[in-house]
Amino acid sequence: MYFTKADIDARRARLAAQWNNVLKNDEAILVYSGYPVQKPGGLDQTYPFLPHPSYYWLTGRRREEEVILYNRHTGWIEFQKAWTREQSVWEGEKHDLLVQEPGKDIQHLKSYMETQRFSRVYQLGQVPGNPPVEDNALTLRTLLQQTRRVKDAAEVKLIRHIAGIAAYGYRELEQMIRPGVSEMEVRLAFEMQTFRHGGHAVPYDTIVGSGPNAAILHALPTTRIIGNNEFVLVDAGASVYDYCVDITRTFPSSAAMDTRHKALYELVLSVQQDCISKTLAGTFWHDIHNHAAREFTRGLLSFGILKGDLSGLIEKEVIAAFFPHGLGHLVGLHVRDTGQEENPSPRIYSGARLRVDIQLEAGHLITVEPGLYFIKALLEEPGFVKKYQEDINWNELEHWKHIGGVRIEDNILVTASGNENLTETVPKATHI
Repeated sequence: MYFTKADIDARRARLAAQWNNVLKNDEAILVYSGYPVQKPGGLDQTYPFLPHPSYYWLTGRRREEEVILYNRHTGWIEFQKAWTREQSVWEGEKHDLLVQEPGKDIQHLKSYMETQRFSRVYQLGQVPGNPPVEDNALTLRTLLQQTRRVKDAAEVKLIRHIAGIAAYGYRELEQMIRPGVSEMEVRLAFEMQTFRHGGHAVPYDTIVGSGPNAAILHALPTTRIIGNNEFVLVDAGASVYDYCVDITRTFPSSAAMDTRHKALYELVLSVQQDCISKTLAGTFWHDIHNHAAREFTRGLLSFGILKGDLSGLIEKEVIAAFFPHGLGHLVGLHVRDTGQEENPSPRIYSGARLRVDIQLEAGHLITVEPGLYFIKALLEEPGFVKKYQEDINWNELEHWKHIGGVRIEDNILVTASGNENLTETVPKATHI
């Protein structure tokens, strides 16, 4: 088992301490695991069930149609669904529970709630019918998100193990990426190695973009054949019981790459390493993002792609055309971990909308993934060309467009004394 009863009890105690500041004595909270979703036209077929992460984090259980209740006096009470004979016939014995503690039968939930006569019941998790979230429920949900954002030792141990699984996949790619190989072959090679070494699934569709396709942020692999002197951008992870890592590497297809490819890669790698060093407790994430944007602007100015005054270019946010996304996101339990409850209207920093806009704390696990791209849809849009006519050296830019892009991503655990790169064993193309 990856999580023990002591791990689960400690999580609940941390959360109860937060909820007790808001919850009245005669109020209760229900956290739902969720329900299977039927496939369109699939008759009795459903999508593979994923428990709501909040329920899963509080119980270690991954079964559908279950609920955990919290009240200041009763504490935590689990209502679980019995495994039926029909399920045993069709699906076999279920082995996906990390912790198994007997709870009350889910059929008794309604009568239990009637006897308790709570003045108010808040519903969290995957609530039946997806009703609108009330203000107090939103406060309680935000406290839950903020609490489970801080990873405990058992979670870190599991994620570190998953990073080791993903490293097998990337080591395979380091050896097999070369001219003549297709993007789809790259995907298959990575996934085969991760499954072979214990991965349960991929946490998101594996991204592979070669040459100009590396400029597509979420490029799905195609039958395109990798050519000489090209970058191959691979954004792929591994998952075990819904915990995961999210990693990006950019590999050269040839032993000797031209000077522009080298310069672009070295700039992105340098900015990533610099940003990792700044990923510390007490630091605001948007400050690190702004630092990456500033250094990228400085780099493109030195390449001759941008022209003019550095401060003026930063103020105009020209870099957003080349670095259009945020620097990273929380990761761990699912690839976009804990959401961003307290940030319903994300602000714009250096031209990018940041969904993660928090002050980092020890225990946060966040991706650091700066990238530079030459995206034709942005760079050739008439309004953009007109707006930045005097800020971009358009003739020089033509020499770079074929490169596609470079992104490098690691998963960084913020600690009390600094940080730890949980994916540092995954190989990078340090020499191009």
